Amino acid sequence: MSEADALATVDTEYTADSIEFCPHAGNEQYFTCGTYQVIPVTKPTKAANGSASENGQPNGSTNGTTTEYSKVVDGDDSESDSDEATPPAPRVGRLYLFKLDGDTPIEVQRTETAAILDVKWSPTEAALSVADAKGAITQFDFADGKLSEKSKVQVTDESRLVLSLDYAKDGKGLISSLSNGALAHLSARPEGWEVTEEWHAHDFEPWIAAYGDDQNTVWSGGDDCRLKRWDLRAPQMATFINKRFDAGVTTIAPSPYAEHVLAVGSYDSNLRIFDARSPGLPLLEMELPGGIWRTRWHPSAERRGDILNACMHGGFAVVRLPDALAGGELCRRVDQGEIISTFPGTLGYGADWCRRKEDGPTSTVATCSFYDHVMNVWRA
Repeated sequence: MSEADALATVDTEYTADSIEFCPHAGNEQYFTCGTYQVIPVTKPTKAANGSASENGQPNGSTNGTTTEYSKVVDGDDSESDSDEATPPAPRVGRLYLFKLDGDTPIEVQRTETAAILDVKWSPTEAALSVADAKGAITQFDFADGKLSEKSKVQVTDESRLVLSLDYAKDGKGLISSLSNGALAHLSARPEGWEVTEEWHAHDFEPWIAAYGDDQNTVWSGGDDCRLKRWDLRAPQMATFINKRFDAGVTTIAPSPYAEHVLAVGSYDSNLRIFDARSPGLPLLEMELPGGIWRTRWHPSAERRGDILNACMHGGFAVVRLPDALAGGELCRRVDQGEIISTFPGTLGYGADWCRRKEDGPTSTVATCSFYDHVMNVWRA
């Protein structure tokens, strides 16, 4: 195992949580970085008699304000211990578009948005969808090296967050998870996206929703420590529930190379590989440096067993699966797997591989770390 060195570092100013490279031929050097910033909220503290002074500070105090931050992951705008509730903390975001010049990221564009939780490029057209903290999904068209807003759909109330989103393979469907425990399915229409199904899926936040091997199957994972499978033709009841997780389920990624191979990450720091036909027990389970927020299969079939993971407080780690498992041999449980590369981060949330063809044994990676609001480019 080796620790990679940063080839480039960019200060994103706002705290950063999502990275996505463009998958389309001729534009593989472009990628987006989404940010989520909680604006500090100040409020007057009370004097001993329970009243605030006229200037908002307690009597005899030179600094009577307290600063409270909401957590990015769950959007917790909780009240303080005082009798007066703290106003909800405003959340803002910024969408960056970068272009790689070699391994150097060049900022092409920045767009001010609501706080961003997830970004995904369409698999079939030059378009990007962005999930935000005001209950909306915005679609951007990509042309001539620039993004332009095409449409926005209000998936849920503005007080709720769209936590994740994923495209169907044909690009005509979107599955999203919402902070109220619901999943929402959207269908493409000439004028934009339309919510066609919404149902209660988890008792706590469903951090992740993803399509399975076909357009009718979706998976979800939540803070209730459940991995669930759904059939979009009758989504009101899960077709499978795995209750064997020790912490919340945070990321789900089907293999693009081997049918029925499913990678699942959790706050418990374990990466699990399942046979999607029988996902009760994992075929492989290995501990990574921290809770796993995102999991990305390598875009080249030559490295079909390599998985990039954003490991939150543990930074980032690239895992290499056994050849047999990576190739889809699912008849027996395997125990081995190795971490081949790591990269530090204060809170690793966003990570992706560049899809351009590379010379040599390593590939370009972009990651973003939350607390220190940085985006890094490195190789693994």
